[in-house]
Amino acid sequence: MSRKLPFFQILSVLLFLACLAFFWQCTVQLFRRDYVAAGMLMLIGLSTLWVGGELARLALAEREN
Repeated sequence: MSRKLPFFQILSVLLFLACLAFFWQCTVQLFRRDYVAAGMLMLIGLSTLWVGGELARLALAEREN
């Protein structure tokens, strides 16, 4: 019996960590009063968070099968 590599689980964790990095950069830009860059970083962070959530859902569905 071979064990499958939890690819989607690892990828979703990496995307959640990347999301935190984008939100950190967003706060840095807000302290610099660069609101356009902060808004763009927030949109990228939210998109990354959404994709990470979808991959986590896919990982759970794969785990059940």
